[in-house]
Amino acid sequence: MRTAILLVLATAANRKAAAQFGPATVKELHEKFTTYPYSDPNPIPVSGALYPYFRYDGFTTKPVQKEWKVVELENDFIKLRILPEIGGKIWTAIEKSTNRPFLYNNEVVKFRDIAMRGPWTSGGLEANFGIIGHTPNCATPVDYITRTNADGSVSCFIGVLELLSRSYWRMEINLPRDRAYFTTRVFWHNSSPLEQPYYHWMNAGLKASGNLEFIYPGNRYLGHDGEYAEWPVNNNGKKISYYEENNFGGYKSYHVFGKHAEFSGAYWHQDQMGIVRFGMRDGKAGTKIWIWGLSDQGMIWEKLLTDKNGQYVELQSGRLFNQNSEKSSQTPFKHVGFQPYATDSWIEYWYPVLQTKGMVKADQAGALNLYNEDGWLKIRFCAVQSLADTLTISSSGKVLYQKAVRLSPMQTFADSIKETHSTNDLLVTFKQSDFRFETDPKADILGRPVDAPADFDWNSAYGLYLQATEAGDQKNYRLAESRLLESLEKEKNYFPALVQLAQLYYRNFRYTEALAVAKKALAINTHDGAANYIYGLVNQALKNNVDAKDGFELAALSPEYRSAAYTQLSRIWIKEENQSKAIQYAQLAMLNNGYNVNALSLMALSFRVAGEMKKAFETVGKVLEMDPLNHLAAFEKYFANPSGENKANIAGIIRNEMPHESFLECAIWYNSAGRNVEAAKVLDMSPDTPEKKYWQAYLNNSKLHATAFQPFLSFPFRSETAEVLEKLLKKESHWQLKYHLALIFKDRNRLKEALELLQSCSDEPDFAPFYIVRSGLKKQMNDTSYGEDLEHAAKLDKDWRYSKLLTEYYNSTGRRAEALSLITGFCREHPENYIMGMLRAKTLLINRKYSETDAVLSKLRIIPFEGATEGRELYREAKLMQAIAQMQAKKYKKALQFIEEAKKWPENLGAGKPYDSEIDLRLESWLTYQCKNKMHDSSGNAALLRQITGFHPRVDNTVRNFQASNTLVTAWAYNELNEADKGREWLQQQLLAFPENKLVAWARSVFFKQNLMSLSESEKEPNQRILEALMNP
Repeated sequence: MRTAILLVLATAANRKAAAQFGPATVKELHEKFTTYPYSDPNPIPVSGALYPYFRYDGFTTKPVQKEWKVVELENDFIKLRILPEIGGKIWTAIEKSTNRPFLYNNEVVKFRDIAMRGPWTSGGLEANFGIIGHTPNCATPVDYITRTNADGSVSCFIGVLELLSRSYWRMEINLPRDRAYFTTRVFWHNSSPLEQPYYHWMNAGLKASGNLEFIYPGNRYLGHDGEYAEWPVNNNGKKISYYEENNFGGYKSYHVFGKHAEFSGAYWHQDQMGIVRFGMRDGKAGTKIWIWGLSDQGMIWEKLLTDKNGQYVELQSGRLFNQNSEKSSQTPFKHVGFQPYATDSWIEYWYPVLQTKGMVKADQAGALNLYNEDGWLKIRFCAVQSLADTLTISSSGKVLYQKAVRLSPMQTFADSIKETHSTNDLLVTFKQSDFRFETDPKADILGRPVDAPADFDWNSAYGLYLQATEAGDQKNYRLAESRLLESLEKEKNYFPALVQLAQLYYRNFRYTEALAVAKKALAINTHDGAANYIYGLVNQALKNNVDAKDGFELAALSPEYRSAAYTQLSRIWIKEENQSKAIQYAQLAMLNNGYNVNALSLMALSFRVAGEMKKAFETVGKVLEMDPLNHLAAFEKYFANPSGENKANIAGIIRNEMPHESFLECAIWYNSAGRNVEAAKVLDMSPDTPEKKYWQAYLNNSKLHATAFQPFLSFPFRSETAEVLEKLLKKESHWQLKYHLALIFKDRNRLKEALELLQSCSDEPDFAPFYIVRSGLKKQMNDTSYGEDLEHAAKLDKDWRYSKLLTEYYNSTGRRAEALSLITGFCREHPENYIMGMLRAKTLLINRKYSETDAVLSKLRIIPFEGATEGRELYREAKLMQAIAQMQAKKYKKALQFIEEAKKWPENLGAGKPYDSEIDLRLESWLTYQCKNKMHDSSGNAALLRQITGFHPRVDNTVRNFQASNTLVTAWAYNELNEADKGREWLQQQLLAFPENKLVAWARSVFFKQNLMSLSESEKEPNQRILEALMNP
């Protein structure tokens, strides 16, 4: 074996010595971007897990020049651009020697309907927290500050109060002076006394062009449903770790899994450049690749999301193995909860690499690549910090290669050694670090199971309890309650279900019921931590402080609840004005969770109230060390020293989209500790909202002037506010108080009480969303008068949403002519509204005006949301319905023309065409076959039937490629081929493969003409309606 020459590839000549590195800098500026803005906030309260957030529904194809605030972090090697008014997203990151971005740089701000609340932009690096991505704050302003640190690094801290979980997330974006990486350090605190949903993923946008390779150690990938397949070579033989090899199927979500690895990355071979994400695995076990898909189905989003920067992909990292959907709950890959007052923190490194031709291993020092070429083992290492070490390659303990390596950041070391035997047993190390890489393909393979037991009983007491837990972790508390009650029907004393039910009743402030269930649990096990903790919370809510203390003191026996229990005890003692004990318990809470900033804030408050100002300031300083954006620390500084500077500091850190929610959260925190004076002062600084006025009236015991404000975009959700509203309603019965209390009741699955409150208002309110909420509740309670409220709302407010809801109501209740009249009139006045344009097309379809539907659709320009295909489905239905009308008129050539047109995917309808294998054309083929038969043209008919029977229905990435009702068409085709047995076998296979799909069951019942299933209009799909038109002329 001989050693080849040593090459050191420097990306810039004569890199500076470490002592000569320039400073890292941070600056704020304003810059104009071509912007496609969002607008039109929805004043109607949303139902489900997104409440209390509202959506934005307005998107445009017309750009404006808009000025955005930009924070720039820069050192000698890389430059970051952060947009705090767009979710705090790192808009791009640039490697300076090449002036190339290693995070996708979108030169326009093009908002599209992608996120939970609508607006989202592509590119850069975004942080997602809450219950699902994209996070509620991804397109709106967040809190932020910048800082130059003592070590010469610079930081931008971003964060916000996340309302769905009442948690605070913070992220420090730090750029060292002398490194070519930046870090993201997350500090995420559940500030509530209850377990909350837990979701976090980082999404890094990368350009798709340039012969992109995804470098993710693993041997499998998981799907959203917990399914799995092989990685990096797919079962179709394609090496899907290369972007260009994903030219099949639809959207791609690869949660790569199966190896113990701390990095993931990508490499643009054409550009000789890559990107690395590195982080300790206990912080980030999950990795994912997202690809829109290479057919027009995915590529349409290139035009929708940028003007000239090309398609992008996403490199993602998460706390769990996959972004688990509902079905994932029945696999090993379940959801988790965020424990009360828990804090999680982790750090990730992000950096560019140059001239390595790929990578096999990376850490915070740099990226290594080994590859074979022309009988040589090539060695490349790109450093991202100054390195003076010895690189060793050995085999079975024998040193094959050793070299002293000295590198500056962004220098790449290159060398070669002659291959003399297998390179699958090599070990690569650096002497002075823990860097270690084994070339054995079996190294670091995980033995973790990926299949759930096939015989697990999901309908047992434990199985139902697990379903409830999973539902709760997805914020579906209504389903959780149902499953818990079913579990207790199976086994009335099933202890875990009792404890969880008590927690659920407490969450819904059904305190009396919660107490009864908690006592039953304690009667089974009086020392259980969870049972004692919820017993303490319920008694605290009922003002039974002796029993509350008793519960928390016993809960502290359990490590899982110890810090939270001590936090609650500290709060009780503050309220009882025993600051000594309050401090003692806050200290105990910190001993068991050193990042419990809630407990630390209580300690600071107690020291201040006790007059120990030095300790109070020291404690506030500790809070700010952990969380420089901490709102309570800012208020404590102000209350200890109410200077203008300290007051201005509060405004300087609370600058998110909804500052009133941040102020109110702090006010409620003070109120919960019995500090109403401070609570009132916090509210005095807050922007005005109805909820602020309610709290001020309650705290000051003053009269509420409810007529002086409107509840537009006001969505109360806290149990504490519900208690305030109930007390205010004893003094006055204004409809706004009832409306807002009803919203909270509705959110907590107390539907009957919510409806009673709204019914008591009669038709007094002049606020259209009120009637929409009441209509929805009536419908849920099977009150057939719900349409009257929709009509009332549409009379009160001419906003498009009310006309839309009323049109949909008329359509669903058989009042087709009224629906068509209403929507036609609206669209005549507002032709630019494509949402209403689609509804008009749908209403025309329902009225069997197919050619008019066709004409309306041809003039629409739809800006879609992710996965949207409704416009194209309406188009196909209109075309095929016209085809059937022509067939019935025996005009088969004209029918064939409509069938061919139905196969098109007009771009103006907002959906790109998938690959042919992903399009279910069985009905089109069947109609073509029928026409040709009638025309006595048998040419190609057998091939048409084989196309039908050869189609393979499947679900990929939670998206199905088939029309379920076409199961019937395949059975018909087998009959025509004289293969009736295969048709019957096919039907049975589909029932087994999709047992919950009612349309598959419908197809079987129609084919056998037995127990014919009748489906409601909401259960049908367009394809089924077309089939019914064919069968019932």
